[in-house]
Amino acid sequence: MADQTAFPFRLRLLGVPCVLGPGDQVLAGRAVQRHRLGLLAMLALTPDPGIHRDKVMAYLWPERDARHGRSLLKQAIYVVRAELGADAITASSDRIRLNADRIGVDTRDFDRAMARGDAPAALALYRGPFLDGFSLGDTAEFERWMEGERDRLAGSYRRALEALAESAEGARDYRRAVEAWRALVAQDPFNPRVAVRLAGALEADGNRVGALQFARAHAQSVREEFGVEPAPELARLIEQIG
Repeated sequence: MADQTAFPFRLRLLGVPCVLGPGDQVLAGRAVQRHRLGLLAMLALTPDPGIHRDKVMAYLWPERDARHGRSLLKQAIYVVRAELGADAITASSDRIRLNADRIGVDTRDFDRAMARGDAPAALALYRGPFLDGFSLGDTAEFERWMEGERDRLAGSYRRALEALAESAEGARDYRRAVEAWRALVAQDPFNPRVAVRLAGALEADGNRVGALQFARAHAQSVREEFGVEPAPELARLIEQIG
Protein backbone atom coordinates (compact mmCIF):
# COMPACT_ATOMS: atom_id res chain seq x y z
CA MET A 1 0.00 0.00 0.00
CA ALA A 2 1.25 3.45 -0.92
CA ASP A 3 2.27 5.95 1.72
CA GLN A 4 -0.70 8.08 2.80
CA THR A 5 1.12 11.26 1.77
CA ALA A 6 1.88 9.93 -1.71
CA PHE A 7 -1.67 9.75 -3.07
CA PRO A 8 -2.16 12.01 -6.09
CA PHE A 9 -5.84 12.36 -5.14
CA ARG A 10 -7.90 11.91 -2.00
CA LEU A 11 -11.60 11.19 -1.80
CA ARG A 12 -13.31 12.84 1.17
CA LEU A 13 -16.63 11.19 1.99
CA LEU A 14 -17.04 12.08 5.68
CA GLY A 15 -18.85 15.40 5.66
CA VAL A 16 -19.59 17.19 2.40
CA PRO A 17 -18.05 14.95 -0.29
CA CYS A 18 -15.27 16.17 -2.53
CA VAL A 19 -12.10 15.09 -4.29
CA LEU A 20 -8.81 16.69 -3.26
CA GLY A 21 -5.94 17.03 -5.69
CA PRO A 22 -2.32 18.14 -5.28
CA GLY A 23 -1.92 20.64 -2.48
CA ASP A 24 -5.31 19.56 -1.09
CA GLN A 25 -7.07 21.66 -3.68
CA VAL A 26 -10.76 20.78 -4.08
CA LEU A 27 -11.32 19.55 -7.61
CA ALA A 28 -14.09 20.85 -9.82
CA GLY A 29 -15.14 19.51 -13.18
CA ARG A 30 -16.77 16.50 -14.73
CA ALA A 31 -15.22 13.90 -12.44
CA VAL A 32 -17.06 15.27 -9.42
CA GLN A 33 -20.47 15.51 -11.04
CA ARG A 34 -23.03 13.92 -8.66
CA HIS A 35 -23.38 10.50 -10.25
CA ARG A 36 -19.61 10.20 -10.61
CA LEU A 37 -19.14 11.09 -6.95
CA GLY A 38 -21.75 8.44 -6.19
CA LEU A 39 -19.77 5.95 -8.25
CA LEU A 40 -16.53 6.84 -6.46
CA ALA A 41 -18.23 6.48 -3.09
CA MET A 42 -19.57 3.03 -3.94
CA LEU A 43 -16.18 1.90 -5.22
CA ALA A 44 -14.41 3.34 -2.17
CA LEU A 45 -16.51 1.32 0.26
CA THR A 46 -16.50 -1.93 -1.71
CA PRO A 47 -13.74 -4.42 -0.83
CA ASP A 48 -11.84 -6.39 -3.44
CA PRO A 49 -12.50 -7.77 -5.97
CA GLY A 50 -14.73 -4.77 -6.59
CA ILE A 51 -18.37 -4.21 -7.41
CA HIS A 52 -20.39 -5.77 -10.21
CA ARG A 53 -21.21 -3.41 -13.05
CA ASP A 54 -24.88 -4.38 -13.02
CA LYS A 55 -25.16 -3.40 -9.35
CA VAL A 56 -23.64 0.01 -10.03
CA MET A 57 -26.07 0.63 -12.87
CA ALA A 58 -29.05 -0.47 -10.75
CA TYR A 59 -28.02 1.85 -7.91
CA LEU A 60 -27.02 4.93 -9.90
CA TRP A 61 -29.32 4.85 -12.93
CA PRO A 62 -32.32 2.71 -11.95
CA GLU A 63 -34.64 4.42 -14.43
CA ARG A 64 -32.46 3.55 -17.44
CA ASP A 65 -32.56 0.32 -19.41
CA ALA A 66 -29.49 -1.93 -19.52
CA ARG A 67 -28.10 -0.44 -22.72
CA HIS A 68 -28.32 3.15 -21.51
CA GLY A 69 -27.06 2.17 -18.06
CA ARG A 70 -23.96 0.56 -19.56
CA SER A 71 -23.34 3.65 -21.66
CA LEU A 72 -23.62 5.99 -18.67
CA LEU A 73 -21.32 3.81 -16.56
CA LYS A 74 -18.79 3.60 -19.37
CA GLN A 75 -18.84 7.37 -19.75
CA ALA A 76 -18.47 7.90 -15.98
CA ILE A 77 -15.44 5.60 -15.83
CA TYR A 78 -13.92 7.34 -18.84
CA VAL A 79 -14.31 10.80 -17.26
CA VAL A 80 -12.89 9.70 -13.89
CA ARG A 81 -9.90 8.12 -15.58
CA ALA A 82 -9.36 11.18 -17.76
CA GLU A 83 -9.27 13.54 -14.76
CA LEU A 84 -7.87 11.35 -11.97
CA GLY A 85 -5.57 9.09 -13.96
CA ALA A 86 -5.95 6.17 -16.32
CA ASP A 87 -5.43 3.73 -13.44
CA ALA A 88 -7.84 5.42 -11.01
CA ILE A 89 -10.44 2.75 -11.71
CA THR A 90 -9.45 -0.77 -12.68
CA ALA A 91 -11.90 -3.06 -14.42
CA SER A 92 -12.48 -6.66 -15.41
CA SER A 93 -15.21 -7.93 -17.67
CA ASP A 94 -17.91 -7.68 -14.98
CA ARG A 95 -16.39 -5.82 -11.99
CA ILE A 96 -14.81 -2.44 -11.32
CA ARG A 97 -12.75 -1.25 -8.36
CA LEU A 98 -11.01 1.86 -7.09
CA ASN A 99 -7.23 1.83 -7.25
CA ALA A 100 -6.26 2.03 -3.57
CA ASP A 101 -2.69 2.99 -4.49
CA ARG A 102 -3.76 6.06 -6.43
CA ILE A 103 -6.74 7.46 -4.55
CA GLY A 104 -6.77 7.83 -0.78
CA VAL A 105 -10.15 7.61 0.97
CA ASP A 106 -11.01 9.05 4.38
CA THR A 107 -13.58 6.34 5.18
CA ARG A 108 -10.93 3.67 4.60
CA ASP A 109 -8.51 5.47 6.91
CA PHE A 110 -11.29 5.96 9.47
CA ASP A 111 -12.18 2.25 9.50
CA ARG A 112 -8.52 1.30 9.86
CA ALA A 113 -8.06 3.71 12.78
CA MET A 114 -11.10 2.18 14.48
CA ALA A 115 -9.81 -1.35 13.85
CA ARG A 116 -6.52 -0.59 15.59
CA GLY A 117 -8.23 1.25 18.45
CA ASP A 118 -6.83 4.68 17.57
CA ALA A 119 -9.78 6.87 18.63
CA PRO A 120 -7.98 10.24 18.20
CA ALA A 121 -7.01 9.40 14.62
CA ALA A 122 -10.53 8.25 13.80
CA LEU A 123 -12.08 11.39 15.31
CA ALA A 124 -9.72 13.63 13.36
CA LEU A 125 -11.01 12.06 10.13
CA TYR A 126 -14.71 12.33 10.93
CA ARG A 127 -15.68 15.75 9.57
CA GLY A 128 -19.39 14.95 9.47
CA PRO A 129 -21.89 12.30 8.40
CA PHE A 130 -21.07 10.11 5.41
CA LEU A 131 -21.92 11.97 2.17
CA ASP A 132 -23.45 14.80 4.17
CA GLY A 133 -26.11 16.63 2.15
CA PHE A 134 -25.60 14.37 -0.87
CA SER A 135 -28.46 12.88 -2.88
CA LEU A 136 -29.02 11.44 -6.32
CA GLY A 137 -32.75 12.01 -6.27
CA ASP A 138 -34.97 9.07 -7.22
CA THR A 139 -32.41 6.31 -6.60
CA ALA A 140 -33.93 4.21 -3.81
CA GLU A 141 -31.23 1.51 -3.73
CA PHE A 142 -28.41 4.03 -3.60
CA GLU A 143 -30.19 6.02 -0.88
CA ARG A 144 -30.67 2.87 1.23
CA TRP A 145 -27.03 1.93 0.78
CA MET A 146 -25.91 5.46 1.67
CA GLU A 147 -28.08 5.57 4.81
CA GLY A 148 -26.76 2.18 5.91
CA GLU A 149 -23.15 3.28 5.56
CA ARG A 150 -23.94 6.60 7.21
CA ASP A 151 -25.41 4.80 10.22
CA ARG A 152 -22.47 2.38 10.40
CA LEU A 153 -19.86 5.13 10.31
CA ALA A 154 -21.78 7.32 12.77
CA GLY A 155 -21.91 4.36 15.16
CA SER A 156 -18.15 3.99 14.89
CA TYR A 157 -17.76 7.71 15.51
CA ARG A 158 -19.80 7.46 18.70
CA ARG A 159 -17.70 4.53 19.89
CA ALA A 160 -14.53 6.54 19.22
CA LEU A 161 -15.88 9.48 21.21
CA GLU A 162 -16.74 7.24 24.14
CA ALA A 163 -13.33 5.56 24.01
CA LEU A 164 -11.65 8.97 24.08
CA ALA A 165 -13.83 10.14 26.97
CA GLU A 166 -13.11 6.99 28.96
CA SER A 167 -9.39 7.32 28.31
CA ALA A 168 -9.40 10.98 29.34
CA GLU A 169 -11.24 10.19 32.57
CA GLY A 170 -8.76 7.41 33.29
CA ALA A 171 -5.98 9.99 32.94
CA ARG A 172 -7.95 12.46 35.11
CA ASP A 173 -8.06 14.83 32.14
CA TYR A 174 -11.63 15.89 32.87
CA ARG A 175 -11.58 18.89 30.56
CA ARG A 176 -10.91 16.62 27.60
CA ALA A 177 -13.46 14.12 28.88
CA VAL A 178 -16.11 16.85 29.05
CA GLU A 179 -15.42 17.80 25.43
CA ALA A 180 -15.79 14.19 24.28
CA TRP A 181 -18.97 13.57 26.30
CA ARG A 182 -20.45 16.84 24.97
CA ALA A 183 -19.78 15.71 21.41
CA LEU A 184 -21.40 12.37 22.19
CA VAL A 185 -24.47 14.07 23.70
CA ALA A 186 -24.78 16.07 20.48
CA GLN A 187 -24.91 12.76 18.59
CA ASP A 188 -27.25 11.00 21.03
CA PRO A 189 -29.06 13.75 22.94
CA PHE A 190 -31.58 11.63 24.87
CA ASN A 191 -29.25 8.86 26.01
CA PRO A 192 -29.46 8.94 29.83
CA ARG A 193 -26.20 7.05 30.35
CA VAL A 194 -24.26 9.55 28.25
CA ALA A 195 -25.99 12.46 29.98
CA VAL A 196 -24.99 11.09 33.38
CA ARG A 197 -21.40 10.66 32.24
CA LEU A 198 -21.21 14.24 30.96
CA ALA A 199 -22.66 15.63 34.17
CA GLY A 200 -20.21 13.52 36.18
CA ALA A 201 -17.27 14.73 34.11
CA LEU A 202 -18.36 18.35 34.55
CA GLU A 203 -18.51 17.88 38.30
CA ALA A 204 -15.13 16.15 38.36
CA ASP A 205 -13.71 19.07 36.38
CA GLY A 206 -14.84 21.41 39.14
CA ASN A 207 -17.87 22.76 37.29
CA ARG A 208 -20.57 21.73 39.77
CA VAL A 209 -22.96 24.47 38.62
CA GLY A 210 -22.54 23.48 34.99
CA ALA A 211 -23.12 19.82 35.85
CA LEU A 212 -26.36 20.64 37.66
CA GLN A 213 -27.58 22.96 34.92
CA PHE A 214 -26.91 20.38 32.22
CA ALA A 215 -28.55 17.55 34.17
CA ARG A 216 -31.68 19.60 34.85
CA ALA A 217 -31.88 20.78 31.23
CA HIS A 218 -31.52 17.19 30.00
CA ALA A 219 -34.27 16.02 32.37
CA GLN A 220 -36.58 18.79 31.14
CA SER A 221 -35.87 17.91 27.50
CA VAL A 222 -36.82 14.29 28.17
CA ARG A 223 -40.09 15.37 29.81
CA GLU A 224 -40.97 17.70 26.92
CA GLU A 225 -39.95 15.27 24.15
CA PHE A 226 -41.33 12.01 25.54
CA GLY A 227 -43.68 13.00 28.36
CA VAL A 228 -41.83 10.83 30.89
CA GLU A 229 -39.61 11.40 33.87
CA PRO A 230 -35.84 11.18 33.34
CA ALA A 231 -33.94 7.99 34.09
CA PRO A 232 -33.51 7.23 37.81
CA GLU A 233 -29.72 7.52 37.61
CA LEU A 234 -30.05 11.07 36.28
CA ALA A 235 -32.56 12.00 38.98
CA ARG A 236 -30.19 10.63 41.63
CA LEU A 237 -27.32 12.63 40.16
CA ILE A 238 -29.36 15.86 40.24
CA GLU A 239 -30.20 15.21 43.88
CA GLN A 240 -26.59 14.38 44.70
CA ILE A 241 -25.12 17.46 43.00
CA GLY A 242 -27.87 19.82 44.10
